[in-house]
Amino acid sequence: MMRKALLAAGISLLLTMPAFAAEPVTLSDRIDRVDEVIYGAAQNGSLLNRVDRADNVIYGNGNTSANGLDDRISNLYTDVVKNDNDATPSISTRINAMEYYLTDEIQTDGVTARVGDLETKVYGSSKTGALDQRVSNLEKSVYGDQHYEMKSVELPADTVFKISLNDDVSSKTNEVGDPVTFTVQEDVMVGDVLVLPRGSQGSGVVTKVTRPKSFGRSGALDISFDQVFSVDDDAIPTVLGPEAKEKLKMEAAAVGASTIGALALGPIGLVGGFFVKGKDVSLPAGTNLYIETQEAVTTKGLVLTNGAPNAVIRKRISRSAVAEDTAKTVENSAEKSEVTVTEGTKEAESVKETAEKAVNETTEKAGNLNEKAKAELEAVREKDSVSKGAAEGESSANEEPSVVIVRND
Repeated sequence: MMRKALLAAGISLLLTMPAFAAEPVTLSDRIDRVDEVIYGAAQNGSLLNRVDRADNVIYGNGNTSANGLDDRISNLYTDVVKNDNDATPSISTRINAMEYYLTDEIQTDGVTARVGDLETKVYGSSKTGALDQRVSNLEKSVYGDQHYEMKSVELPADTVFKISLNDDVSSKTNEVGDPVTFTVQEDVMVGDVLVLPRGSQGSGVVTKVTRPKSFGRSGALDISFDQVFSVDDDAIPTVLGPEAKEKLKMEAAAVGASTIGALALGPIGLVGGFFVKGKDVSLPAGTNLYIETQEAVTTKGLVLTNGAPNAVIRKRISRSAVAEDTAKTVENSAEKSEVTVTEGTKEAESVKETAEKAVNETTEKAGNLNEKAKAELEAVREKDSVSKGAAEGESSANEEPSVVIVRND
């Protein structure tokens, strides 16, 4: 029934230029990507709180990998999402490899849930603790004396592979610009290197929607299948190109006219009648299609290598120790300030002593001058015998005048 409905509905899947997934640059974008890998979706809250939570999951409660926010997020991104060191892939890539090794398919949930599922499969129950250590323990149990490493390869242009839609897509409900996601349904290999394991994810966009019209004209839906993400999170450009369409035609010929044939060949027949309205196009979740690589791409894939897993656990820093370091820095700054103040005080005291010495010298000189003045005044007092003059002379003797005038008559 579903096939007949799809067969009656004409579907034209057109191409547009692929929109490549940009490498996140800002701290906010990078922690968003870390959250998506850890939990399955970006989290809410301040940057600091989100980084603390991620640190707790990856390195263990109360631990971090660095002091500054920039370095912490960079370490998380490298350890969780994408590591350029081929010998030590990111946690996400390592989990992809283990899932593929055990089940021939990778999952799309957050790594916290996926690690718990792997532990249950391997040990019988999930474990607790730092996620990087748990992944390392799993690798030793799963691989023994082997492990997966990354290897650079060239994935040829026009490499055709099967996909399936993750969600329903319809000309009745979708609008231009709506995202379309899909899942790779078969392994894509280059020699012995696994580039796209079954279960890898891809994305596209609805580029055109036409509603059903009169005279039996059915709706139409144009989708651009833009990119698929490799095992190492590289975006590989894809299209519904001629090789993929030829593959669809071959399958249509093998099984008769079908959904695949309708997709490849476009509208198959029209419902007659001037006032008859056509039908909407509907592609249910799970619909299988073929797409192909748009161009040759140098990317990385997984290769099984002899030797025990060699993933290195990053050195931990206790967040309390970080706080202590910060407090010590503040304390050192305070001590330096105190030394500066003390030195300033000593300098001030030295200036004060110098000033006091100068005052004492001035006072001493003034005292000597006063003695001479007193002699002069005594002579005047004896000569005039005026009590007022004697009182003034007494007052002058007790004061420390700033200027003393001596007259020679």
